[in-house]
Amino acid sequence: MLAQSTPDLVLPKKPEGVILWNVSAFSKEGGANLGYDELAVFVTNAAGENSSVPVQGRFAQNADHLIFTPFYPFENGLTYTVRTKHLDTDEYLYRAFALESNEIHDVAELLRIYPSADLLPENLLRFYFCFSTPMKKGEMLKYIQLVDSKGNKDSHAFMQFKQELWSPDGKRLTLLFDPGRIKRGVSSNVELGPALLEGNTYQLIISGEWQDVYGQKLGASATKTFEVGTAYRTAINISSWNLDTPEVKSAQPLSIHFGRIMDHALAQSMIQIKNEENGTIEGDWKMSESEFIASFIPTEKWQKGHYQILVDNRFEDVTGNNLNNLLDQPKTEQHLKSKTHYSIKFEIH
Repeated sequence: MLAQSTPDLVLPKKPEGVILWNVSAFSKEGGANLGYDELAVFVTNAAGENSSVPVQGRFAQNADHLIFTPFYPFENGLTYTVRTKHLDTDEYLYRAFALESNEIHDVAELLRIYPSADLLPENLLRFYFCFSTPMKKGEMLKYIQLVDSKGNKDSHAFMQFKQELWSPDGKRLTLLFDPGRIKRGVSSNVELGPALLEGNTYQLIISGEWQDVYGQKLGASATKTFEVGTAYRTAINISSWNLDTPEVKSAQPLSIHFGRIMDHALAQSMIQIKNEENGTIEGDWKMSESEFIASFIPTEKWQKGHYQILVDNRFEDVTGNNLNNLLDQPKTEQHLKSKTHYSIKFEIH
């Protein structure tokens, strides 16, 4: 490694921070399309060795700086090394940093697991975990176990990603079952069988040793016990949804009864309420009754008139079936639909 030098960097002071590299002093023209080759960030161990894979993130440029934003927050307690390339000489320059923060943070806690129902379909696709603070990334399967009623652990139940599926704030994790264990007739399903079997009881165990980005452990382990019911093998049909409509001049919720457990996260972004002028009614969605019901609470009181519920075709139930297709369906039986949205009309009078 070349001798340490001091590139002109602004380093983060907290986990949610970014790295800024001042490139204005270099004579090399362009400075365009700068990325990992010119600026890379590595985790450094106690022996001063850098990890072989750089921290993943995105790059942006303004007039004077190259800006690196990690996909997931930096972590307290870790040392990082920033490697830059001198744009005139191609010499590599290095600078190390570690986060030290005296800020008071919320206690690390697992707040909720979705779906919240105790009876789940055999072909369940995903769980969501909601935490009080941003969690450490890249090691979720060390802390999550699926155990059957006999105490057997299934180490192949879930998908393993290079990049785990976290929300931008690092507080919500999406955990996917391996689709190969769900889809009938494919190799994983044939060799290992389904991850969940109808009529059986399972426990999803989350270790209290899991740490957030501030080094705080969750503390006590959490367990979700659930039974497995019949798989969802039919398409979502919005004509079967039942509505509870509000009274005019009220702020009562509009409730949709789905008849099956729907995806909690997607309900927040893929359903809209439109008025007669096609304007969007502002408000918030709340899921209840174990995600069988979604209620829309308007910001302002309902007015007399005609409305429609506009649903994105990608809206899914908890097994990955959307409004156009089933997740587990042979290609020869697929009836591909091209509609991007579906609507349900209702009236307030």
